[in-house]
Amino acid sequence: MSISDWFSLALICILGATSPGPSLAVIIASTRTNGRRGGLYASVGHGLGIFIYALVAATSLSYIITNHKPAFDLLQLAGAFLLLWLGTRLFLAGMKARPTDAGEVAPPRPGSSFANGFAIAILNPKIAAFFAVLFSQFVAPGQGTGLHIAMAMLAGLIDVVAYILIVFALSGQFLRHILDRHHNILDFLLGALLLLLGLSLIASRLLD
Repeated sequence: MSISDWFSLALICILGATSPGPSLAVIIASTRTNGRRGGLYASVGHGLGIFIYALVAATSLSYIITNHKPAFDLLQLAGAFLLLWLGTRLFLAGMKARPTDAGEVAPPRPGSSFANGFAIAILNPKIAAFFAVLFSQFVAPGQGTGLHIAMAMLAGLIDVVAYILIVFALSGQFLRHILDRHHNILDFLLGALLLLLGLSLIASRLLD
């Protein structure tokens, strides 16, 4: 691959990582519920899922995933129910007043944030389809496994860095003050967004 090919690949991965969707909503939700540390763990978990799918696509195994419709539908439904579960938790959290006593605040759960970030990536087979189409422009016969691993690592690294920047922006002092001041409204809105995304995925499967 030429330098221009790597640049084009990186640019498309950046656009894919920063586009609105379920993944971004989960990263924001993890930052809201578990703070900056939770958002960072979710970003790393999501990046790991991206790396796996990118590696699968680069080695042409994604063809098997995207061409077995029952497995595709099952994974997409699992991802939809994950969004419904996260959305319900945030929606209910928006109905409760935040404790003012620091001793009563539940400690962050970065492990769950990592799992949520990883799950929303690995349970979205459209990501495999995305990389299958994307890498079809760059994968050629005779390429070594090392090159495919490097392509997958680039996609995963860009994903992690993009979401980490978003997490730091959301958890900065200015935005953090706004988030804390209006946390009930934001939890309601973010919970509703996740619920709508989950319901839309389920509806699309039922109408397909």
